[in-house]
Amino acid sequence: MFSDSKEESIRIPANDSLERLDQDMAKKSLDGFWRVRLSVPPEPTTNVKPFLWKWEDCYESLVRAGKLVSPEDCDRRVVRLVNPGIEDRRGITTHTLQLGLQSVHPGEHAASHRHMVVALRFVVKGAGAFTTIEGQKCVMAEGDLILNPRFCWHDHTNHGSEPVVWLDGLDTPLIASLQQKAFQVSPEPVQPIDIESDKVTALFGLARSTVAVKNHLIHYKWKDTYPALKALQASRAEASPYDGYLLEYRNPVTGGPTLPSIQCAIQLLEPSKKTAAHRHTSTTIYHAFSGRGTTFIGGQPFDWKKGDSFVVPLWYPHYHVNRSDSEEALLFSMSDAPVLRPLELYREEPVAS
Repeated sequence: MFSDSKEESIRIPANDSLERLDQDMAKKSLDGFWRVRLSVPPEPTTNVKPFLWKWEDCYESLVRAGKLVSPEDCDRRVVRLVNPGIEDRRGITTHTLQLGLQSVHPGEHAASHRHMVVALRFVVKGAGAFTTIEGQKCVMAEGDLILNPRFCWHDHTNHGSEPVVWLDGLDTPLIASLQQKAFQVSPEPVQPIDIESDKVTALFGLARSTVAVKNHLIHYKWKDTYPALKALQASRAEASPYDGYLLEYRNPVTGGPTLPSIQCAIQLLEPSKKTAAHRHTSTTIYHAFSGRGTTFIGGQPFDWKKGDSFVVPLWYPHYHVNRSDSEEALLFSMSDAPVLRPLELYREEPVAS
């Protein structure tokens, strides 16, 4: 029950001020909304900075780590791409996504574990390795995309003759902000293999080779993806003014994005192509799979070539240019748009370039 005390009975300090009120409230774990209202910007803002990581820098670090770090020393041998705009620099690429380069050398095995963070592998160099997810063996080839759904056991093995390198994309920052991180090491470091991805196609009646695990499709092979992208280009009817010929990886069972928190895509920029500029509330990380070009982000040019990676932060105007007059350019991308759409936070709009 509230007391019958009148407002006049409350002691107001002499020479009271808003600053003193704020200080007194803070001591009682209270806060005034009047301070918040003064600081809200009219448009979305982010501390994530546009940035480009050169392949030479990333790969050099990974090669050196290959001589200094073994899978027995840590869970995985990964070089993480760190955004300079994030003050505490926790090894993350954006506020929602993390990107790194991982390698497994010939004869190595990265032991089985699982985590609440979802992950993806996009193979960029080498062959002869495979990842096993919930007993399903996915043999890696350059350009393959392999998904790792939440809390699925997975391990990596290289029986080949050369190191295999792939992009590691994860939603670690998002899951950390939701305080949902969890990690478990399997008592058995090597999973038994129940089936290979090539043998699962018939189960879904699909034209491309995919793997089903816990109602997810997890293996998108480059030998199927690239012809589909070229067929899109040949149609001449589906080009995006902002992205050229863009093919989103889709879960053919649900029709939705590759993962609940990460949408992946591959896009083709024709020779000398310059796209229109736009901006959106999602954050996108790009990797140049082939070709060379320039992406203008907030008016700043970022020159990229095969192997480079770069980030377009949310609400930054951007457009792409293929700098070659004879060769196509291919960009792989991962975006946090699937998180924003159900919350009605996704927006995009054209801007003048």
